[in-house]
Amino acid sequence: MASKRDYAYYIKGNKIAIIERGIGSGVCSLSGYSNQTTCEAAGGTWTENAISNDDGEWMSPIATVADGLEIQYAYSPNYLIESTDVSTTTVSGWDQDNDGNFRLRASGSTDWTSSPNLSSVTYIVLRNAGRWNGLHKVSSVTNNRIVTTTKVSASTSETLFEETVTLYYDVTPFTDESFDINLTRYQSNAVVYYLKAKLAEDAGDMEMREFFMREFKRQLEKGTSALKRGPYMVQGFKEMR
Repeated sequence: MASKRDYAYYIKGNKIAIIERGIGSGVCSLSGYSNQTTCEAAGGTWTENAISNDDGEWMSPIATVADGLEIQYAYSPNYLIESTDVSTTTVSGWDQDNDGNFRLRASGSTDWTSSPNLSSVTYIVLRNAGRWNGLHKVSSVTNNRIVTTTKVSASTSETLFEETVTLYYDVTPFTDESFDINLTRYQSNAVVYYLKAKLAEDAGDMEMREFFMREFKRQLEKGTSALKRGPYMVQGFKEMR
């Protein structure tokens, strides 16, 4: 049976989503046949689609793909880890408290109010924590529990992490324009050209606005091209000497 799938993606803010094209009413074992009649007439086997509402349009992936997708993209985090040395690996698992908040559990006899003392910590960042990777705001800290403001629907019984989780607690979230943002050289140039374009627009100079907007887009394209790996193929013309 044919197993080829068509995937695409879209970006909203700093989030990336994968979508796939539906297979329609079914799949033929022979390529080039999109309905049961022509498929079976050509000697193929027609397999009905198990998803009755699949109309062949783009949708969220419904099939499990193991080691089959590779995504490379730029991500700008909304926090800054001030020091990666200020961290702990004394996290064993997680659960939810009675209010439905994500809660971390300490391993062994660890006391998070003494060593390390996390009582005054406001934000934490998790690594190797699966879907819980990233920034969390701390609500309260006890000797062996950290309650966050992240909402979760789960059991109050502990779920162990599969890997050793690193918890960073010298963390500053980005809240306004006073924070430094890690931009590449191309992205920095793009920001400058965009601001110049807006100034030209405010001054009524539409010709200069269009010029700066072209440069703005060109810098973004260069930044995207810089992420590509491998050789670049250049084709010449017979008039070139």
